[in-house]
Order: sequence, then structure tokens, then C-alpha cells
Amino acid sequence: MQGEECPAAPGRSCHSKTRGGYIDRSGMVGAIEIKRCETCGHGVSFPAIPDVAFLYEGRQSQDFQPDARNWLSKWIKDIAFRFQAKRLLKDIGSFEGRLLDFGCGSGQFTRVLDETADNLDVTGCDFFAEPPAELRYQSYIGHDELALAKDLYDGALAMHVLEHDDDTRALLDRITSPVKPGGLVVVEVPNVDCVWGDIFGRYWDAWYVPYHRHHFSQISLRAVLKAQGLKVEAIRGVTAPTMGRTLANLFGCKNSVFWIMVGITLHPLQLAGEVLTRRRTALRAVCRKIA
Repeated sequence: MQGEECPAAPGRSCHSKTRGGYIDRSGMVGAIEIKRCETCGHGVSFPAIPDVAFLYEGRQSQDFQPDARNWLSKWIKDIAFRFQAKRLLKDIGSFEGRLLDFGCGSGQFTRVLDETADNLDVTGCDFFAEPPAELRYQSYIGHDELALAKDLYDGALAMHVLEHDDDTRALLDRITSPVKPGGLVVVEVPNVDCVWGDIFGRYWDAWYVPYHRHHFSQISLRAVLKAQGLKVEAIRGVTAPTMGRTLANLFGCKNSVFWIMVGITLHPLQLAGEVLTRRRTALRAVCRKIA
């Protein structure tokens, strides 16, 4: 939030310091650096990219990550997503109704969540006019149609979406606009303070530049959500599997089933490290739309 009021020091602007150069995962931008505020901890990727659409042309993978497209990787991810869906349902408690999964990517998590939750009608939403293959038999809405869906949904879910645009507040407005007043809004983003970011440096998968434009601390995430008129009920640390892709980055390899299996094998170690340090992979905010 360079140049804006620092959430941790009202009346003062963020004072950012560069963390140095990072790997361009797209191959389309070149030299990239991340600057972090020394007070609130928020990070920003530079150079700025006002329109990020070109980064995602032709990609329908989950969280825009390159997917290993075979039955084994899909089966493994179904199991992982079912576990994540159950954990998410525990976090949102007794909520029921129509839920919009904004930025659903491949739609695999959307499908699994809809199959897991008896009291939810989950609709996927993304760039594409036509639904991805995972959602061909389920509800889907393209971004162009979303402008007509104001106050239509009981809640919205944005899992690892908010960090993908330079203008986080405009993106958050698109996420929350379809939600009824008083409705549920769940936002999950990578945690810039995760222990593995310090250990693996620029190879930690959640840096993922230039696709990740903002890198949230708990302080900065809360500030952005409150500025959008959301009542933040809770922000929790959660563990998402990143170890396999992180090691693939470290060894200069592409994501594959092999690295998925490595990540599964090392997941207990990843989880233990995050629990002991209280510095989880991601931050999950559960909010209510005030107006």
C-alpha cells in the first residue's frame, strides 16, 4: 500500500524497503522486486501492472498454477480439496444459502465444496464466459454477467484471489457487490509473514510474482477489508500445501505429479513448522458485508 496511510501507524504513509529481486514466473515481465512496509508489513510487487489480464490468457488452472493434467493429480487434489472444504465449512459455521466462489479457476475446489456442503448452493465465477470442464454440470457465472448480480448471493468466497491485482480495493468491490447486505464474505490470501518465506526466500511458492501483486500481513489485510465496509469477525492462520511447488522452484523444475507427491510427504513437516512458529501459509478472513 505504497504511499497510503499505514494501517499500523495512523497519520503516516507506508515506509517501504525493497526485499530485492524475485523470479518472474510468467516469463513476460522481466526484473521484479517486492517492497515491504517496515511498520505494517504489507508487500507490493514492482513494476506496477495496471491490467493483469495478459498474464492469465488461456489459463484455467486452480489458483492460476500450472496443473499436472492427469487422473492421478486430479484424484490427489480432490482429496486435498475435500479436506480444505470441510475446514472451511467449520470456519463459516451455520451459514447456508447461495455462495459465489469468485475466481474459481479450474472449478475443481468449487465442485468439491458444492458436493461436500449440504446447505450451500455454490456458483463458480471467473474470467471465462463458458464454465470450465469441472463445472459443466454445476452453476457458473462469467465476470461480464457479474455486474448484473448485485445483492443476489448470500455470501462470497475469494480463495487466493485478492493478491492478484494491483487495485485490491476495486477487486474487493467486484467480489462483494453480488453479496446481500449482512451476507458472508470469506477472503483467503497468502501470509507474507509465513515462516517458509524466510527460510526459502524467493523460491517460496507463495511469492509467485508477477501474478501476486500484493503480499498481505494480518494488519494490512484487516485494514483493506475494513476500508471496504466489511465487518471482520475473525482472521485465522491456515496451512495450504506449498512445499512441493517450493522445492520444484528451488531445483528449477516445473510442477508435476512428482512434486505433488513430495509436497504430500513433507506436509506434516510443513504443518509442524507453521504451528510451532504460529506463522501459517495463509490468512483466512471471515467477514460480514455491512452495506
